Amino acid sequence: MKKLYVMAVALMMAGCTSQPGAEMTEPKNEQQATSVSVPFSESKNEIIKDNRSGIVPASIEIPAINVKTKIEEVATLRDGRMDVPKNPDNVGWYEPGTLPGAPGNAVLAGHVDDLTSPAVFYDLHKLKKGDKIMVTGTKGQTLTFEVYDQKTFPRLDAPIEDIFGFSFASTLNLITCSGDYDPETTERAERTVIYTKLVEENPESL
Repeated sequence: MKKLYVMAVALMMAGCTSQPGAEMTEPKNEQQATSVSVPFSESKNEIIKDNRSGIVPASIEIPAINVKTKIEEVATLRDGRMDVPKNPDNVGWYEPGTLPGAPGNAVLAGHVDDLTSPAVFYDLHKLKKGDKIMVTGTKGQTLTFEVYDQKTFPRLDAPIEDIFGFSFASTLNLITCSGDYDPETTERAERTVIYTKLVEENPESL
């Protein structure tokens, strides 16, 4: 059992560029224009990770919003921000955290748009309670999660421990940027989080 010390004071997330056609200043670079921040403190809030029953995710399917794409592993940048998928059409799994299907909060992040057009999580806000999300592992295992809640938070005031921290349940949280775009910071004002819980697994492939 591994121990992960997590205490985030701010959340940055993928897909924080402007809506298509919106006025904006030229971004410093695409990473700055789309990243999401998660600073950590190792001094408190010890979180236990038990990944023995989880899977390494390879792809995700969300029928309700016509998403079917690959999952990239992402980590933490030097400044403490959560990294983002290199491909705006892919989804990023926060690899230092929980494996999907294991006890705890696994986290997936996706861009809402890129510099010119909608990206993979553009319609994430349309998900409703009961919608299904299927995650397939690198060995062909399939897990089905069900949406049970959706919340939107100010960019610098998201409940990081609730999103990334330990849970006895097997949950999967999906994050994207939302709200108004600020051309000075190249960030959107809010973060939308979709909360889901594990409801089905393919036992033959686990």
